Amino acid sequence: MDYEITMPQFSDTMERGKVIRWLKKEGDYVEKGEVIAEIEAEKAVMELQSFKKGVLKKILVQEGQEVEVGKPIAILELGEKLEKKPLESLPKKEEKPAEKPPEIPKPAEIPVERFELPSGFASPYAKVLAKEKGLNLEELQKAGFIPSPAHAKDIERFIEERYFTPKALELLKEYELNVEELLREYPDRKIDEDLLTAYVEKKGIPRRIPISSVQKSLISNLSKSFVIPHYHIYEVFDLSLIPWDKEITLTHWLIKIVGDAMQYFDRLRAVYKEDYYLVYPDSNVGLAIAVGDELYAPVVKSVNKKSLKEISQEVLQLRKKAEEGRLTLEDLQGATLTISNLGMFGIRAFDAVLPYGQVCIMAVGMQEQDGKTHITFTFDHRVVNGFHAALFVKHLKEKVLDKNYIKFLRKELS
Repeated sequence: MDYEITMPQFSDTMERGKVIRWLKKEGDYVEKGEVIAEIEAEKAVMELQSFKKGVLKKILVQEGQEVEVGKPIAILELGEKLEKKPLESLPKKEEKPAEKPPEIPKPAEIPVERFELPSGFASPYAKVLAKEKGLNLEELQKAGFIPSPAHAKDIERFIEERYFTPKALELLKEYELNVEELLREYPDRKIDEDLLTAYVEKKGIPRRIPISSVQKSLISNLSKSFVIPHYHIYEVFDLSLIPWDKEITLTHWLIKIVGDAMQYFDRLRAVYKEDYYLVYPDSNVGLAIAVGDELYAPVVKSVNKKSLKEISQEVLQLRKKAEEGRLTLEDLQGATLTISNLGMFGIRAFDAVLPYGQVCIMAVGMQEQDGKTHITFTFDHRVVNGFHAALFVKHLKEKVLDKNYIKFLRKELS
């Protein structure tokens, strides 16, 4: 009996997943609970376990391919593993003297007629294409430049390699350029990288950049976020008492202070579900981290129970995992509030888009010489109304100026 293995939904917001690597190949036996593949979903790589046991009959989605949740990615033939019995355990047959087989007269040798492919053998379209390009198929096939039989793709590949350098071929695909137009533009010469670059700039041709699965996930969630009723609070904080440095940065301090403050406000630790709120007991704070062109928001869990040093070490580990592409779904889930700090780049103030499934994001601007810092809060109005938001912001403003509290946190570092 065949069983379809489908693309799983690792989270509520997951819509598509990419097969990163198959750990089993077709024909392999799979035990129940055994990991058979690695799936990239929601910016994390997850292990896919088999819910059944049997033989992996067919792989439907190859490595690097992306499909929607619920779509079949492989076929498992259900059944138990067949154990091979040792030869000694098999019942022995009664031995009989071998009988001499009757002699069969050898048939007369029949001459085999060999057929040679005609010169210039190719598909009809390949012949037409070769004629249009002024190519002599027979000569090129004899020289080994084009296979016999030849197809249109063989002709196109030969033309590309004949008129373009390897680097130019890469640009050709990157910009999706028309080969025929280029050959008309530059007849009787080999096109190199510099020539092609000049052509692209002259024509103003845009470069094609594929969207990664990480970026697709971000776009999908941001699109969902905009339909959520939200509002902003713009405030200036005095952060002059916070003694941050390169090891324990302002971001680390803010994660800790915000996490402690969230303990006084249930709604800042809540998740909206149509008929109810889910309130987490601990403060889980997300942190926006950019790695190259990708944006991640790993989560520091139970901030209220951790010291500044523990938070800084955990952030360092999460950043390293993001850079190496090793973030798990567990690393990315559970936050109800996220901090985005662009102040380190000299940005004075900005708005941030509320992450899907969270109730608040803090956009932290540049700290002025007097310690004043612009922070913009975005709240999910379904969970945190204006009154509770104002109390939370007020509490934070008081907390960063509480000398005893800051002294206590600083003492933990020594």
